[in-house]
Amino acid sequence: MKSSSYLYPVRAIAFGVLLVATTQCSVSDQVKESPSSKKSNISAEAKENQAFDQMQFRLNFVDEATLGGQDILFVRQAADLTSAQQAQLQTALATGNLPLHLKMRVYARNPSPTTVQLKRLDYKLLVGGKELSAGSTGVDTQLEASAIETLPITVDLNVKPAQLGGSTPAAFAAGLTDFTAANRRLTVQIRPVYTGASGRQVPASNFEAVQLVTAKKAVSAK
Repeated sequence: MKSSSYLYPVRAIAFGVLLVATTQCSVSDQVKESPSSKKSNISAEAKENQAFDQMQFRLNFVDEATLGGQDILFVRQAADLTSAQQAQLQTALATGNLPLHLKMRVYARNPSPTTVQLKRLDYKLLVGGKELSAGSTGVDTQLEASAIETLPITVDLNVKPAQLGGSTPAAFAAGLTDFTAANRRLTVQIRPVYTGASGRQVPASNFEAVQLVTAKKAVSAK
């Protein structure tokens, strides 16, 4: 009987140790699997999505524009090109060598408090609603909170007769870079693709026309 009475406290202590160990293990597993442990990841992803939605892109005016080696940046009508220049452009088209060079900038602004990683900015250039060229810029650009980055768009292509829509090279060049016109011919559409901290890629669903830097903000009625 005495030996049995001596064993009782030992068993009780052993059971207590086992209970504590089991409890600690259960708590550890609960912490790993609890929603609160996943909440931080979800919150971080939600903040990223919010920052992506707040990103602002604006198109600057064309900085450089040449057609067949001739400066067309300020050509507003065919008559702005001399007869000799128009003849040279026509000859270049006939020989299949009418290079078009355009250089412009897109300003990317991150107004959110979250750093944004831009994987790339896809763009399309359209003339009269028809696609002229497409490409990507701003590859792997990091935009910190409240940062503004300049993303260059450079286009170099050989203009084909089909792209002129039946017009002459001089008529094609006229007003091509005039973004101030009421019905501007050259428009730019963009589609940003972002990379989250976890490595996920977040592309916008569709291409959208990018506004000019001079676009005024709409004033909401009070």
